[in-house]
Order: sequence, then C-alpha cells, then structure tokens
Amino acid sequence: MNRKKSSISQNDSTAAQPEEPTNTIRVIREYVEALATALVLAFFFKAFVAEMFSIPTGSMATTLMGRHKDVSCEQCGFPFQISASEESNDGSDHPRNAQELPSVLAGTCPQCRYTMYIGKNNADKKVFQSFNGDRILVNKCQFDFREPTRWHVTVFRYPGKPQVNYIKRLVGIENETVLLRNGDVFVKKDNETDFTIQRKPLRSLLSMLRPVDDNDYVIPKLHEIGLPTRWFDNTEHWKRSEDYKSFQIAAEVSENSLTKPTTEPTTETTPETTWLNYRHIVPSSDDWYYLSQEILPPQGLVNNQQLITDFVGYNSGIAYSPDYPITFNSGYAISMREVQRNGKPRKEFFCQKNPNGLGWNWVGDLAVSCRLRVERAQGLFLLRLVKGGVIFLCSIDLCSGNATLSIPELPEFPPAIASTPLCHSGTFDLMFCNCDEELRLIINGKEINFQEKGRYDFLCCPDSLLARDRSPNQLDLTPAGIGSQNASLHVEHLKVLRDLYYIACDRLLDLQCDLLEPPFRNEYMLTENTVNKIFSNPAYWHNFGKTNSVTFKLGKDQFLMLGDNSARSSDGRHWRHDGLPLYVDRSLLIGEAVLVYWPHGLRIPGTGIALIPNLQKLRFID
Repeated sequence: MNRKKSSISQNDSTAAQPEEPTNTIRVIREYVEALATALVLAFFFKAFVAEMFSIPTGSMATTLMGRHKDVSCEQCGFPFQISASEESNDGSDHPRNAQELPSVLAGTCPQCRYTMYIGKNNADKKVFQSFNGDRILVNKCQFDFREPTRWHVTVFRYPGKPQVNYIKRLVGIENETVLLRNGDVFVKKDNETDFTIQRKPLRSLLSMLRPVDDNDYVIPKLHEIGLPTRWFDNTEHWKRSEDYKSFQIAAEVSENSLTKPTTEPTTETTPETTWLNYRHIVPSSDDWYYLSQEILPPQGLVNNQQLITDFVGYNSGIAYSPDYPITFNSGYAISMREVQRNGKPRKEFFCQKNPNGLGWNWVGDLAVSCRLRVERAQGLFLLRLVKGGVIFLCSIDLCSGNATLSIPELPEFPPAIASTPLCHSGTFDLMFCNCDEELRLIINGKEINFQEKGRYDFLCCPDSLLARDRSPNQLDLTPAGIGSQNASLHVEHLKVLRDLYYIACDRLLDLQCDLLEPPFRNEYMLTENTVNKIFSNPAYWHNFGKTNSVTFKLGKDQFLMLGDNSARSSDGRHWRHDGLPLYVDRSLLIGEAVLVYWPHGLRIPGTGIALIPNLQKLRFID
C-alpha cells in the first residue's frame, strides 16, 4: 500500500515536468478566450443595447453641444457657449487643412448682449479653447420594447447618407399630419379634422426653455451711472438690495389679514397689488461702446426696450475665414479702439453684433421663476405673464395655500384652483409658465396639478381675444412681473425664460424669419440697428402674429425630426430640397439619447489638455 502511494507520488512528480509548457499554453488560451468573449459582449452591447456617440455640430444646441467655446461674459459674468463648428471638418464634403478653416473671434452674451472678442490676440491674453461636442450614451434597445415617443431626443441614420448618424428631437409620429405655426407644434391624426397643439412633458419643457434674463448677473456699476434696470417698480414699494439681485416688500399686519384668506381670483386691475415688472432692455453695440467704459452713451440708449425674440447666444459667433470678410453692411464687425481701463488707456478690439444671429421671431411663450421667502402667512403673491397683449395671472393665497390661474380679460376662461405648499412662512422655488397654450405652476421642482384646467387652446379661435394670429402690443414690452397684495416677501434669483420657437420653413436653410409680411425690406441687408428699431417700436408689429405655417404628412413608420437649434438645424424641414423625404423611416431609427456621460473635460492646470472630468455638466437628456 505504501509502495503504491509512493509510485503515484513519483509518477506525479515526473509527470509535472513536461506539463509546464502545456500550462502556459492553457493560460494564454484562457486569456484569449476571455478577451474574445469580452469583445463579443462589447460588440453585442454596442449593436443591440447601447452605444456611445459624439455630437459634432450645434443643431441640438443648447440642449446638446457640438464643437463650441465655453465663455463667461467679461461684462456680466454670465456663462454661455458659442458655436465653433466652423473650426471643424466634421460633416464636411470638402475637408480643408487647419490653415484654411475659419476661427471664431467673437460672440454675444444672451444675458447682457455684450459682444465679446475672444480671438487669440485679445487684450487680456486669455485663451478661449474650442472643445469637441458632448459625448452621449444612446439606448439602442428602447424601440424593441415601446414605440418612439414625441419630444424624446433620438439618434437615427440620415436618410441621404445612412452611414452618417444624426441626432434630433422626435416631433412627429407615424400616421399624422404635423403643423408648425407661431413656433408651436400642432398635430392632426388621420381620422381627425382639427389640429391640436402638442404640449411638452415637464422635463422636456424645462430642458427646452432658453434664458432671456437672469437677475443674478445684473451689473450694478452700470445701473449706478444711469442704465435702467430690467426689473423695476415705479411705486418704490419693492425695496432693492444694494447688489440689485434681490427685492423685498413688507405688509402691515392685522388680525383680519392673518386669518381671512382671499377667495376671489386677483386681476391686474386690483389697486392693492404692487408690481415688480420686467422690461427687456437690450443695449446695442453702439451703447456697449460706451457702457463697457462705464459711461452712458451721449446720445442716450438706442431702442433698448424690445420684444423677446428667439435669439440664441450659441448662434451669435463672428468667424474669420480666408474665404469671407468679417464685415457687415453697418461697418466693420471687429475694429480696434482705444479705451480707458482703470484710468489708463489701452487698445482693444470692439465687436458689433452679428445681425444674422440676433433672432428675428417674436416669442410670446414665456416663463418667470424666482426664489420666494415668505415672512408671514398673509396676503397674496402673484406672477404675471403677457402674450399678444393678453395678461395671464397666477395668484397664491399665502394663508390658505390655494393658487388660482386666470385670464382676467376673458371671463370664458374659468379660473383654475389648486392647493400648494405655500401656506406657511418659508422659502420656495417657483416657476410660472405660459407655454403651448397652457398655464403651469411649478413649486420646488414639482408641478401643481390643476387637472388640465390651465389649458386655454379651446379659446384660441380666430375671432377670440386669444386668436393665434394676434400680434403683440405695448403691454408686451413688460412681458413678466411679480406682485404682492399685503404680503411680506423676499424675492431673489429672478429669471425670465422663453420656450423653444420652431421656425415654420421648408424652403432655405438660412430662412430665419417666418412672418408672412416681414418688415425687413431685404433680409440679406439687415443691420443690427434696423432689427433693434423694429422690435422696439409697436408701429411695426401689426402683422407680427401672422406667420408662415408648414405641414408634414407622415405615413406608417415615418417620423419627423427637428433640431432644438431651430434657426441652425438641418432637419426634416429642409431635406426635401436635397431630393430626400422629409421623414425618417423606422428602419433608420437607432435609439434614444439617455446621458451626456462626457461633456468636454476641464483643462489640466498649466496645459491646454482637457482631461479632468467635468462632473458638473454630466446630465440626463430630456
């Protein structure tokens, strides 16, 4: 027995000698098999589950960024992006070398409208690097389990070049006719006779709202020398903070006011309401020539209070190219000047706005938001929006917490009432929206349920005060406001936003205005001063409500895709001119965009290498 064990042990010992290379081969084989399995799984994952894509251009800006420059305005500090797609060969049929590519030299801040020079030879020697577009994760198996959904950001193969991937927002669904009019989307099913406006889910709406004014970036030193503030109260009941960023109002305390809630809807004509109103003041390039030196223009401000338009700072860039001069009909777009800085003269570049990036369409779908601190549960807090000379109100009883939506001039609109958490002292974030023919109230990120009673599209008939072709009037120069009735309040973080405006065109890509009778005599000879004059003078507005409309008939398995950057998007509105269908067939759909997993990185200090993860801009896509 012992001898047998010894023999086995000996045999094992001698057998181990020649098996060493076999083990090495086995290990290599296992590594190869593991790698092959990983590659197969990765291929399977990419082919059927999810895939990573990069955004080359700005057709979805500012929801998703193509190649761009990140800029903070040197006047107000507002952070914004400027398209730098011109500096890239991505998507070009005729690639050029680096020396032939244009370079972006300037862009206009969407907050204060100062046009900032960002060329390499700027006076402060700052580097304004161009970054590649967002990198996104796309869910490719989404459409295996449910139908494509309106308003979702979708990746698909371009009908003209199926090997090229495009990304747009899905706006039209199969077996329906889509109508674009006044910036909104209307739909009629095959078995219906009337078009119905399409409203965005809250998450999509919040993603598509564009900044008009952010009072956190006000410039106190300019108001101290006489520049009018955008937020104002002629009665001076609202007390402004020293930094111009917050306002407060006090109310007299009485036993009745603390215990008796208001039950009647409040209207604009109520004399007890004290309003803090917004006016859209837009200094011109000529104004900024002086304001940037902290002096008022000697001739006064030029046509500065205007209508809100579909301006996007992303599209305001001025690019230098060997093929195109950087001049406009109003003179040189960029010129050298001598200015005073800290009491010393220096030379710097002065930039005029690019008139082709100003925004030529009036936008009436607006939202106003703020952070409200309620000192005592007494009185009323009100929010007001104006569209086409019609006032839309939201009043909140701070004792009962009931909110009322109303259109004071239209008794046909029954006031909608819902309860809110504003029934005690505290701090609340509020947003009041008038978008897609619906009044909506959002408090602390949650929409208040009015059971669809905030919708008023049933009143938008041709002979109504709310006719869809109504034009703006003098009231639209103060399109937003907040009010108080016997309430003690503190308000900060005031913002005005606008809804995305879909330009109704199916002709030329550069058609930026959809007015049927535009007051622009020659769209290709426009100057900034001409545009400013038109949007600040009600005498030009009598036909502003009469806009072009365009329809898209979709059949089975056909979908309409539009870009969020409506003025600069090559999408379903234009493809027919290339001999392509205006729709995307179901077979070309790839998936839904889910996540921006890698916005451009932050630069490593002392280098131009952007490899530090930009965690602040990681976000889900709505």
